[in-house]
Amino acid sequence: MFQKLLDKIKLWLLLKSKQEKDQDQLPTEMVEGKKIVKRLKQNQTLIEDVFADNYDICIREFSVTKYNLKDAFLVFIDGLTEEKIMSENILKPLMNSTEKAIDLKKITKSIISTPNIGEAFTIEEVVEGVTGGKAALFLAGEQRAILIDSVAFESRAVEKPEVETTIRGPKESFVETLSVNTSLLRRKLNNSNLKLEQITLGQQTKTNVCLAYIKGIANEKIVDEVRSRVSRIEIDAILESGYIEEFIVDHPLSVFSTVANSEKPDIVAGKLLEGRIAIFVNGTPTVLTVPHIFVESLMTAEDYYSAPYLVSVIRIIRYAAFVLALLLPAIYIAVVSFHPELLPTELAISVAIASEGVPFPKAVEVILMGFLFEILREAGVRMPRAVGQAISIVGALILGDAAINAGLVGAPVVIVTALTAISSFIVPPLTDAVTLLRLVAILFASAMGLPGVLTFIIGLVIHLSSLRSFGVPYLYPLAPLDIKSLKDVFIRVPWWLMVNRPGLLSKDNRKRANLRQRPSPYRDELERNDS
Repeated sequence: MFQKLLDKIKLWLLLKSKQEKDQDQLPTEMVEGKKIVKRLKQNQTLIEDVFADNYDICIREFSVTKYNLKDAFLVFIDGLTEEKIMSENILKPLMNSTEKAIDLKKITKSIISTPNIGEAFTIEEVVEGVTGGKAALFLAGEQRAILIDSVAFESRAVEKPEVETTIRGPKESFVETLSVNTSLLRRKLNNSNLKLEQITLGQQTKTNVCLAYIKGIANEKIVDEVRSRVSRIEIDAILESGYIEEFIVDHPLSVFSTVANSEKPDIVAGKLLEGRIAIFVNGTPTVLTVPHIFVESLMTAEDYYSAPYLVSVIRIIRYAAFVLALLLPAIYIAVVSFHPELLPTELAISVAIASEGVPFPKAVEVILMGFLFEILREAGVRMPRAVGQAISIVGALILGDAAINAGLVGAPVVIVTALTAISSFIVPPLTDAVTLLRLVAILFASAMGLPGVLTFIIGLVIHLSSLRSFGVPYLYPLAPLDIKSLKDVFIRVPWWLMVNRPGLLSKDNRKRANLRQRPSPYRDELERNDS
């Protein structure tokens, strides 16, 4: 009788020991949602299981306080955390503490001296914090852990912008670190109404994304729509802001993007002040801004730093360059092939002589030279800077001259291609759309001549009129027409005349300047006479 009872007790102890052992060795897929328990060893086993086969994971076991020793361990990733913070602000104060009774609450309030401290109640929260550069502190007898911010990423210094270069204005650009980028924006907008909301995207990458807007200026409906679209993104990785752009764009099949991007803090700040919303992504210096309208692509930051008179002339030149980059090859084909009577007699004779002996139609000539130009441009972009410039210049000269001497193309086609290429460089935000639409215009021109070009223009205007960017018409303020907002479209009037913000972007707080503050050339003289 006694022996049977003893055997049952041994069997129960054996089964319980096996269950605890199995629980200590949970597979990685069962860690999700697993709560932190009071048994320190079990928590450590779970952490080791999750980070198995990772040499850079550091688990530091130690005892807290000199009296009534209490076991603890610290887990962090080597290279993502600051070693000085780990040793001076965490380990040394804990190990040298003279507290007789200690818990996590007392540790956070009076022992650890790091500024940012959080709590985690599940292993999943701990893993997410550690992979994000934080250190996790476990204490025996506690069902929670402390997440200590000790991030020490190696980051690129703030440098001059590579794409959006300016002669006058700030010479700083965003970098790949989210916190640095938001601080650059804060320096431009010293305002408590600037709101920065953080969202984590990417099931595998856990990328931090930040929405920035100015409360009271941005349209709340647009802010809610942006927040909703970004929050609904479900993908395993977000490595660059382009991932998000493709998910939130209104018209994914259009060649015109309804989401703008910039690498300069002053440009983003200026757009926020007009009522737009910015989207920062950790790991990239390119910031998205929405809503985006067509006329933005023909503006630069320097337009607002220089006198408005020359700026207005240059802006008109940009519009002309956009038309040339888009339609010049098509118009050349239509006029030379279908309507040569539109050319002056001397010019028509010169074109005919230059094209004599060329075996290809005009459309094939233009497409061939455009194809060669795109090859040279891509080679110049992908090669190192010094080599790329040499390839672009020398390659264009040699290929153009050789093509003319070989009789493959005529000299007018080379001139048209060169002028088209130069014009396309003036409007970089529209380069992708113009490159594709130029080919469509050439096909219309080669089929119907000038009526084909006119048909293409009508179709393009209809398409642009149908586009929306988060509810804002893409051709605003041209369609629908907003006369007050035309002060900053084809020309730029002085700042003291641009009293209001764009109406469709900021409906609640439109006023940004006081008309009574406009300068008067006679004001100082009148004041002197009065005195």
